[in-house]
Amino acid sequence: MMKIFIRISGSPTGQTMQQFKRRTKIPIIIAAALLCVAMMWLFVAMFQLVYFSEQKDQLDKQRYAIVALGKAITNAESGQRGYLLTGHTPFLTSLEQGRSEAQSLLQALVKDSVGFPQTRNHLLRLQQLVKQKFAAMDQGIQVQLHAGAYASHLSLAKDQSREIMHVIEREITDTDRSLQQLRAEFEQAIRIRIQAAVVGGVVLTVLIIAVLLFSYRSTTRLIAQVLENQAVAKAFSHQAEHDLLTNLPNRRSIEQHLQAVYQQARHGSRPFAILFMDLDGFKQVNDRYGHEVGDALLVDVAGLFKKVIRQSDFLARQGGDEFVLVVSNYLYHLELIQLAQRLIELFEQPVQVQGLTLEIGVSIGIAEYPHHGMQVKQLLIAADQAMYAAKKNGKNRYCFAEEI
Repeated sequence: MMKIFIRISGSPTGQTMQQFKRRTKIPIIIAAALLCVAMMWLFVAMFQLVYFSEQKDQLDKQRYAIVALGKAITNAESGQRGYLLTGHTPFLTSLEQGRSEAQSLLQALVKDSVGFPQTRNHLLRLQQLVKQKFAAMDQGIQVQLHAGAYASHLSLAKDQSREIMHVIEREITDTDRSLQQLRAEFEQAIRIRIQAAVVGGVVLTVLIIAVLLFSYRSTTRLIAQVLENQAVAKAFSHQAEHDLLTNLPNRRSIEQHLQAVYQQARHGSRPFAILFMDLDGFKQVNDRYGHEVGDALLVDVAGLFKKVIRQSDFLARQGGDEFVLVVSNYLYHLELIQLAQRLIELFEQPVQVQGLTLEIGVSIGIAEYPHHGMQVKQLLIAADQAMYAAKKNGKNRYCFAEEI
């Protein structure tokens, strides 16, 4: 009986231990399996997500390139039109630049379209149309060169070029529409992969959410601090290099800019000019109406100057009612004369400031590198002296350094 008791009592204990091991082992195996499946699911979903995202980005680049292609053709057409209207050869530079940019963009687009056969036919047609477009434009130029601007064939070439441009615009629109459709498909695929990634990452999210939250909060605090420090540094830098009243670059910025322009001009053998400008009648305004009106006048004058200068020109306030304009992108001496005349013409009519009608002018001294000096300091002195010569000769006029 005792043996039976031991066997009976021992058997349940063995079964219990086995069940316990089974209950412990099976959940661990299932959890490990689910974790592996989730990780594999997440890996595949993320891999596909990255792939489709890259494809979508590539489509966006192609869409940007398509827009740039249209602009390049338009710029080339503007250059051709300018040449046909004026006969000035500098317009041909815009034509050639547009042609080169259009060809480069088309080559890149056709090359990148290997992964998108849906748009390849559009791009190949565009390539042929662009060749025809530039051939028609060249034909128009040749007609003017050999037969004159009023040749009967010139209108025919213009009509042909215009018709080709309409076809190009329609083809660009169709290509962009095809790219948009592909982009929508990729976006749908991305959404599906994101959902799959969410499902596969639930188990992992539970384990790492606390770390992510802590990291996120720490990172955002760090980024916020860095951005704040950058903003403060940028503000201090801006204040150090800009005039607080007009927000134009100050004397310090003039020196830095001139040194940079001088180095480029010295190595590239390109000219640049300094226009030293002083307001005529400003002291009388300041004495009569006070500094508040004088400061408001300086702000308005700075705005007027900005309206006539080019984006590549550098305008700064030297101090008081003196301004410095650095022109580094010009071809002919006449351009400086025309610019000075436009600046002077700004004050042909009185300036309205705070309800007051103020009559002022501007005297301009101009010094060119390398004709009037081989160093920045020499050029500044020459421009300053030329400005005083303009004042001495009657004010509200310009004077070149050699005219002193």
